[in-house]
Amino acid sequence: MNKTRSSTRWIELVAASLLALALAGCGGSGSEAAPSGTGPLPSVIDPGAAALAASTTLNITINRVTIGGPPVVDFTVTNENRAGMTGLTAADLRFNIAKLLPGLNGDPGTWQNYINRSQGGAVQGSQERVASGYRFGTLAGQGSGRYLYTFATDITDPAANLCPPPCTDAAGKALDLHYEPGLTHRATIQQANSAYPHASAAYDLVPSGAAVTMQRDIVATDTCNGCHAELTAHGTRVGTALCVTCHNPGSWVAGAPNTTVDFRVMIHRIHYNNSGAALPSVTAGVPYKIGNTDFSSVVFTQDVRNCTRCHDGTPGASNATPQGDNWKTQPSMEACGACHDDVYFGTAPDPTRPYQTKAHSGGVMTDSSECVLCHANGKFSDSKDIGVAHSFPARLKAAAARFKFNILSVAATAPGNNPVVTFSVTDPTNGDAPYDIKAAAAFTASGGASALNLKIGWTTVDFGSDGSTLPYGQPVSINALTSAVPGSAAGTYTVTSPVAVPASLTGTLRVTMEGHPAGDVTTAGSFTDRLAVKTVFKDAAVTGSVLARRSVVDVAKCDVCHDVLSLHGNNRTNEIGACTVCHNPNATDADQRPSSAGVLTGGVDGKLEESIDFKTMIHGIHAGQAGKGGFRTKGITLYGFGGSVNDFSDVVFPGKLNDCATCHIGNSYQVAGNWLAPTANGILGSTFSSGASSTDSSDNLRISPTAAVCSSCHDNAVARLHMQDSLSGGNFSATQTTLNSSVVENCSFCHGDGRLFDVKLVHGVK
Repeated sequence: MNKTRSSTRWIELVAASLLALALAGCGGSGSEAAPSGTGPLPSVIDPGAAALAASTTLNITINRVTIGGPPVVDFTVTNENRAGMTGLTAADLRFNIAKLLPGLNGDPGTWQNYINRSQGGAVQGSQERVASGYRFGTLAGQGSGRYLYTFATDITDPAANLCPPPCTDAAGKALDLHYEPGLTHRATIQQANSAYPHASAAYDLVPSGAAVTMQRDIVATDTCNGCHAELTAHGTRVGTALCVTCHNPGSWVAGAPNTTVDFRVMIHRIHYNNSGAALPSVTAGVPYKIGNTDFSSVVFTQDVRNCTRCHDGTPGASNATPQGDNWKTQPSMEACGACHDDVYFGTAPDPTRPYQTKAHSGGVMTDSSECVLCHANGKFSDSKDIGVAHSFPARLKAAAARFKFNILSVAATAPGNNPVVTFSVTDPTNGDAPYDIKAAAAFTASGGASALNLKIGWTTVDFGSDGSTLPYGQPVSINALTSAVPGSAAGTYTVTSPVAVPASLTGTLRVTMEGHPAGDVTTAGSFTDRLAVKTVFKDAAVTGSVLARRSVVDVAKCDVCHDVLSLHGNNRTNEIGACTVCHNPNATDADQRPSSAGVLTGGVDGKLEESIDFKTMIHGIHAGQAGKGGFRTKGITLYGFGGSVNDFSDVVFPGKLNDCATCHIGNSYQVAGNWLAPTANGILGSTFSSGASSTDSSDNLRISPTAAVCSSCHDNAVARLHMQDSLSGGNFSATQTTLNSSVVENCSFCHGDGRLFDVKLVHGVK
């Protein structure tokens, strides 16, 4: 017997039991427990159903829709290999059909569902499905994955499709469900079995036989999925083309006031909140609820005025749709009033909406027919023009694009020397012409609008800046606006580090250049805007050759949701390689936490300090807290500049939290490469308790590297027990000296690349 293989297998089997306990409930999106008490499995399994369950993708294609009474839908279902999928039953599918009502001034109008039901005193768009209280027609398999569905509802006969009471929209306007064959219609299919891959389909037609010329295609599903991975609602519903057939003005929730679930209103209201803005109603203390679901705390992770993040009609744009520019060409009371909900358009505020405090500046409006006269793009040059009022994100980006930070050289980096950095700031839109940082308005603005700093940290194996004399692992920081002197070449400047490179240091140091020139985008001639210019860095050898730090995260992936990842007052922008210099294993937030006579007294979370190591902090922030929409047992709280308290327990990751590839590059999330033996390869443990001196990390208490990363999401007691048992080898309280000398994490035995519990496998990374 091969004893090595036998021993390894034993470890895997024991770890399997522990892991099953530790990761209970962490199967990720779509995981479900097997039903109990269901009896023995059937001896014969429908091969069609088995193939459906084994599929990774389902594609539904509607081939044809005919309407001569109850609509008939001819459709085909295939898998990822384009093989026809038989075996779908009536219980697996839901069907819907809607018409597109003409709008005003060329606007494509709004959808109105033909299939509706009364719900709690309101009318809500519905579907034909197999369930109590619903109708379902006839589903007939045609072989090779092709099916025919005949609706139960004859939409051509008003007597067969009565409008459910009260037959109005949320504002009391009568609904019109009569069949209009000359209008654009949309038939939709939803695959509703959670055991199969999510799928939907939509098919537009004009029943009279005319070409489809009127459309309403504003938001692409792929745009939503950029942040949401796969935007899924109501269990298994996917696809914006499906969503709008129910989420239109004809669907609402009764209350005081009534709440519309019209897509153009609901989606704007859900996404309006961010760190700098909130719905006026929410600010006034009225939560935004749909039924019992409160969306008031949802945070949109970029500037809410960035309309093109979700809808854009620019030809060639990545998320372009035919009516993607409606936000600026076809303004409406409904869409605009969704965010600006403190404005009332009638003669007086709605008494059920006490937050309506502003009369519409253009007078009383009974419909949206005249909105384009003042607010359409290009009508005015001031904020009445939607294109102007909502263009600030693009204009700020354009202003920032006129600046480029350049680290030209880093000299005198040998041990004992004070490094000398030569740099410039240039305009890439003007032939890289250099700026005079001593005279240009962008660098001399008052009130903190101008900032330019250089930082020096070490080493790139894992930053910690030991010997920098700065507290809690922070790098040397130099104010370039006050310390720089002109260099030998025109437009260049030099700064000299006030701190020498430690005499015993080996390896590579890193210099970062960060800050925000001032701009006058908000008010011409008044330089008050902090322009988010990309941070840059340059590595320089202290001894030997330059050694680059490991690459883990691609900032382009961050920007899918964050647009421009700019933090700390726009000082640090779009450069993960700079983030890690400060957010390192020696660093905690202790210097911002409450203290008395220099002694930490504890924060609102009951902790004296919290690690701000990038590899744990980012996981902890994005994991949120269970019970609040997140995953961790307890969310993390970080103290920031000026003692600000930042509680991240409410964070809800919009995508699939278990899909590591959402943020990571390559296999950097796996127990591979340097992570097979992290401590031996120089990766430091994460500090959770600083030692006696804030400038000496030697007695910091740390969590061993792999355990630190994994426990930043899996923070429950059972998971921690698994990580620090004798098999795994993790340690939750040791100095770095102890970690280096006597702690060996064996996580790769079970969780390494290709092993039984490979991180990629247990997280379901595709």
